Amino acid sequence: MTSGLAPRAWRGYFEGSRLLENELERRLKESADMDLGDFNVLLVLSEAEEGRMRMGDLARALAFAPGRLTYRVAALEKAALVSREPCPADRRGTDAVLTDAGRTRLRKARPVHARHVEELFLGDLDREALEVLDRVFGPLRARLLDGRASDPGDAHD
Repeated sequence: MTSGLAPRAWRGYFEGSRLLENELERRLKESADMDLGDFNVLLVLSEAEEGRMRMGDLARALAFAPGRLTYRVAALEKAALVSREPCPADRRGTDAVLTDAGRTRLRKARPVHARHVEELFLGDLDREALEVLDRVFGPLRARLLDGRASDPGDAHD
């Protein structure tokens, strides 16, 4: 009955999402001189209270390994788009903080990226398809984030 549907759906998702991500990456680099990883760090920080988040929380929100996030934030810090500061609530922790230059850079890249997402993906979907995506990936994201939050290997700040 669905024996061929499940593998076909998985392959379509897996390959399609990688192809989409690669094309979004190429376009963002070409038009805004930024990669998707940097864009996502700046975006999540821009949505955080006072533009700051503990490094561990930021890693979980982005689904990054803590070491990978540390490397990326160091590069953003070198470019003066992010700074690292002691956490005001717990001086042992470190916060990533969006700088004014980071806000400006994101403000320029955001509409370009949104246009690319619309052109390559969302613009071809009707309401029913969007509802299916939301119904499938909303709970999946929440479940996986909840699982990561309880994984002691991801608690690095």
